[in-house]
Amino acid sequence: MKRRHDVIAYAVSGIAILAFAVVLVFALWRLLETESEMRRNEGDNMLWAISQAQTATLLLDATLARRAGGLEEGSEVERRYNVLLSRLNLLSQGPQARYMADLGFAAPLAEDARALRSLEDVILEKAGLLEAPATEVHFVLDELERDLGRAANESMVAHWDRTGARLDRQREAILQVIVSILAILALGVFLSVTMLRALAQREHMRRTLVREQEVAEIYRSFVALVSHQFRTPLAVIDSSMQRLQRQGDGLSREDIQERARRTRTEVQGLARLVDTTLDAIRLEGGGISVEAHDCEIAQLLERVRERQLAVTPERSITLSIADEVPPYIRTDPLLVEQILGNLLSNALKYSPESESVSLNVRAEGHRILFSVVDSGIGIPQDEQNRLFSRFFRATSAAGTRGAGIGLSISHQLAGVLGGELSFESHSGLGSSFTLALPNS
Repeated sequence: MKRRHDVIAYAVSGIAILAFAVVLVFALWRLLETESEMRRNEGDNMLWAISQAQTATLLLDATLARRAGGLEEGSEVERRYNVLLSRLNLLSQGPQARYMADLGFAAPLAEDARALRSLEDVILEKAGLLEAPATEVHFVLDELERDLGRAANESMVAHWDRTGARLDRQREAILQVIVSILAILALGVFLSVTMLRALAQREHMRRTLVREQEVAEIYRSFVALVSHQFRTPLAVIDSSMQRLQRQGDGLSREDIQERARRTRTEVQGLARLVDTTLDAIRLEGGGISVEAHDCEIAQLLERVRERQLAVTPERSITLSIADEVPPYIRTDPLLVEQILGNLLSNALKYSPESESVSLNVRAEGHRILFSVVDSGIGIPQDEQNRLFSRFFRATSAAGTRGAGIGLSISHQLAGVLGGELSFESHSGLGSSFTLALPNS
C-alpha cells in the first residue's frame, strides 16, 4: 500500500515538474514573439518614405514654377529633381517595392516615374524652355503627387489595421503569459509544498529512527541494570532464607532478627526499584499530571524527613526554613515530596553515616528554593553534564547500589511542576541539589 502511494506521489511530482517546464517555455516563447513583433515597424517607415517622396514632388513642382518666374536657378531644380528620383527609387526597391505592390500603387508610381524621366530634358532645360512641356511636367508631377498622397492614405489605413491586429495579438499574448505565470506559481507552490513535505517526512523518519535506536539502547541498558539490581537483593534474600532453613533451630533470636532485618531491607530496596521503574514508565508515557493546591511548606518538609528516617532511622536530617519563606506554596505536594525524597535518599546513600544531611528552604524572587546538602563523595567534574541522563551513574558511585533513574525522574518532575532542578558538586567534598519552584 505504501509502495503504491509512493509510486503515485512520484508520478504526480514528475507530471508537475514536466508541466512546470512546458508552461515556462511557452511563456518565454510568447514573450519573445511579442517582443519581436513590437520591434517590427515597417509600416511607420514606409509612411515616412512615401511622405518624403510626396514632399519632394511638391518642392520640385514649386521650384519649377519659381524658375519659370525667374526666381530660381537651374541648379536648385536639378537638386530637387535628383532628390525626387532618389525617393522614387527607394520606393521601387526591395521590401519597399513589395509593400507598395501590396497597397496596389507599384504600377501607377512606376508609370509616373517613367513619365517624369521622359521629361528630364525639359526639367533640366536641356531642350529649351517651352511652355507646353513645362505644363506637361506640372501635370506629371501633379499626378505623381496625387498617387503618392493616395498611397500615403492607404499606408496609414493599413498601418492602423496592422496596429490594431498587433495590439490584439499582444493582448492575447500578454493574457497567455499572465495565465502561464499563474500556472507556474501554482505549480511552483505545489512542488515546493511537495518537497517540504518530503523533507519533513524524511526528517521525521530520521528522528524516529534515531529515537528508536536510543530507546532500544536505553532498554538494553535498563534490562541489564535492572537484572543486576534485582539479582543482588534476591541473592541476599535467598541466602538468608537458606541459612534460616538449614540452621533455624540453631540460630539465636538475635541472628534471626538480623536475617529478618536484612531481608526486609532488601525487599524495601526492591520495592523502591519497582516504584522508580514505574515512575519512569509513567513519565515516558506522559501519565503524570499536576494537582496543585496550597500546602504548608513546614509540614511538607517534615513529612519528607519522617518518611526518609523511617527507612534510615540511624541517620540525621536537619531542616532549615529562612525567615523570608512564605508559609504556603501552591504546588503538587506529592510530586515535590517524591523529588525531595529522591534527593534525600541519594544524599544519605552517598555520604558517610556519621554526617548529617540538611534540607534548607529559602525564597528568591518569585521562587522557593529547596536545597538538599550533603558532605558525601561528590560527582566528578567531567561527568556532571550527564548526571540527569537516565541510567547514568557516576564513577564515584561504583560499589553503591542504584539504578541511575532517581535523578532523571526528579529532573523531569521538576519540569512538570514548572520549576527546575540544579546542583553544585565537588568530588570528595559533597553536593548540593536545589529544587526551584515558582511561587505564584
